[in-house]
Amino acid sequence: MKYFIFLFVVITWSCQIPDDINYAAVIETKSASNIDTTFATIHGKLIDEGCKCASINRGFIFSTIKKDLLNGTTINLGDGIRCSITYNLTNLKSNTTYYYNTYAINSIGKQYGLIDSFKTKSNWVDSLIIHPKSEWEFKLVTPESDWKTNYETWVKGRAPFGNLILTGYFFNYVTFWPFFQTLYVRKKVSLNQYDLNSIQYHIGVDNGYELYVNGNFVSKNFDEGAAFKWEYEGKVPKTFLNNGENIIAIILIDTGGTNSFDMQLTGKAK
Repeated sequence: MKYFIFLFVVITWSCQIPDDINYAAVIETKSASNIDTTFATIHGKLIDEGCKCASINRGFIFSTIKKDLLNGTTINLGDGIRCSITYNLTNLKSNTTYYYNTYAINSIGKQYGLIDSFKTKSNWVDSLIIHPKSEWEFKLVTPESDWKTNYETWVKGRAPFGNLILTGYFFNYVTFWPFFQTLYVRKKVSLNQYDLNSIQYHIGVDNGYELYVNGNFVSKNFDEGAAFKWEYEGKVPKTFLNNGENIIAIILIDTGGTNSFDMQLTGKAK
């Protein structure tokens, strides 16, 4: 009788644990500098990469909404080692608070510094020509073709126009503006006492607007987000203005849900 012997050999592999064990990176958010009406420099510092690696990814994230900061705009500064980091933010909105944070990513994951904030400077001039919560003529149906250059034929209502009331909300409505309806408003102002080179508009609106001065198109914008103070600002060209009476006319567009509108006009007194 023959016997067969089978030999089973069990081979095992063992993992070599590297000496440079990763741990969470340490990143710090620093105060902003060079703050102007549309510009600011944000700062941070990568204190510890969390590993003996050549470099890790780091950068900033910023938003005007603190509670939604993690969904804000990401600024990826690429890979680097521990050092100070900076970034120049441009095309910002004036008189607006921005929140920002630093981040760093290694194999452990993404780490954040503490949230910081800054407020851009206002480019408003001192004199209010049209005050917030002023009275406007308005219509909720398509007006006559020359409506942008006429006045004193429509009903009047006080701003803000809208359909929303929230605690502490600047644009709580005074005159009701039904949703899904286009609102037409206009106002007559005298600029005899003002430098026509300095006239600026400041508009808060949900959803969109088209602005005309004495029948001349000035600007338009549209945003689905709720209005905040003030979303849109700009200069009215001097060539559109008269030393005497002027008609400010605005088409206001709503695409449903809540809506709101108010405006102020500013300028330097002569």
